[in-house]
Amino acid sequence: MAKMAKKPKPAGKKPKRSVTYRLKKLKTVLTRPTYLAVLAITAIIYYYIFYYIITSSNYGLFLLTIPVYLLYALVITSALLFTVAISSIHGHVKYARAISGSVSGSIIVLAGGTVASCACTIPVFVSLLYIFGASVADVTLVNFYISTYQLYIMAALIIVNVALTYNYLGKL
Repeated sequence: MAKMAKKPKPAGKKPKRSVTYRLKKLKTVLTRPTYLAVLAITAIIYYYIFYYIITSSNYGLFLLTIPVYLLYALVITSALLFTVAISSIHGHVKYARAISGSVSGSIIVLAGGTVASCACTIPVFVSLLYIFGASVADVTLVNFYISTYQLYIMAALIIVNVALTYNYLGKL
């Protein structure tokens, strides 16, 4: 029997990264002591940012209006996204991509802190809404929607963190 000739791969397409490949890369990142330290330090810093946002909006009290496990899930996934972004800098992936990953994880924590404490009444947030032309009724409506759907918003923020981490692991 004659051997069948292999079809050449198209030159423009990159091979797809499988889930097992990404899990192996995640295991590689998390088994290195340097990246494990980055993960721990980032998680602690993100927790204290979250804590500061909640206490500043609640006059010094740490009052959560969401389940605690969502807080920890958001902090851990954001820290993991930051760690994977830092490892991609070390792995010589494009620098701008790694910076955008670390910044997006930080922004997601800030948004989560605002949502979790119903901190829509923070003067900076309200001032930003007024700059965009919102009236008092609009600000009240935004506050109502955020407080009503905060569990879903937090879950969406966690999913965004996981999706970004999955994306970055495919590019390592």
